[in-house]
Amino acid sequence: MAKASSALLKRRLDIAKIVRQNGEVKVDELSDQLKVSHVTIRQDLTYLEQQGYLKRSFGGAIYISPEGQMHNSATINSSQTKGNSDIDLAKACLSYINDGDTIFLGHGFLTRKLIPFLHKKKSLRIIMNDLRNAQLVREFSDAEVILIGGVLCEGNIIKSCNDLISIRNKYAISHFIIELAAIDENNDLIIENSEQKETYQQILKNSKHTIGLLLERSLLTDNHSIGKLKHIDVTILSKAAVTEYHHQLLNSNFKQIAINKYCMTYHNLLGT
Repeated sequence: MAKASSALLKRRLDIAKIVRQNGEVKVDELSDQLKVSHVTIRQDLTYLEQQGYLKRSFGGAIYISPEGQMHNSATINSSQTKGNSDIDLAKACLSYINDGDTIFLGHGFLTRKLIPFLHKKKSLRIIMNDLRNAQLVREFSDAEVILIGGVLCEGNIIKSCNDLISIRNKYAISHFIIELAAIDENNDLIIENSEQKETYQQILKNSKHTIGLLLERSLLTDNHSIGKLKHIDVTILSKAAVTEYHHQLLNSNFKQIAINKYCMTYHNLLGT
């Protein structure tokens, strides 16, 4: 019995570590990695959620770092550092979001990381065109979720709604939060998902404020530009991205206004 209990404890500690390092992980991935059944993993995740180590999500779990948590270890491995960088970039958006705001949340790895923290804000309206992320919002927030082409209701039922033009005319978008793949030498804002290009171009023109998140430069063969750097009010960059873009941002009338261990925030001094 002692041996089994020891194995159980070790597995659950391993799961907590994996979720912390990756930010989000699926049951399938944990099952394959730890060589136990999906049922066992789900039981472990339920226990770890009850203990406050993570938050269950559809098909997996998401790490939410405790407020004010400090890392006591003198050495943080690269995967943990990357995970903290992802989460810090996402959390840096929160100071710009107020209760009652209407947000257009773009596609992306970083924007998904932001979703669990939106529970801190009340009476939000979140517009998006990503059903998977919309479902995640419903798990973590009481926000009204509006999908382009529909509204997500109880039970993940989509009620038909008007198109982007009608939504844009009906709602005043306070913040457009977008994950960027790169900023090119001509100060073009590059995204990875070409299917979103026209939608993002329209939202960029019609939102009151735009926040760009950039983890690291992506090397893309196609130029999926949605606008210019001057059209963004705030950029939040990982330390890796700062190395590439710091001087470009300063030369484009941005000022570095905040810095922490994993990311830096720049404000556009000229506005939009």
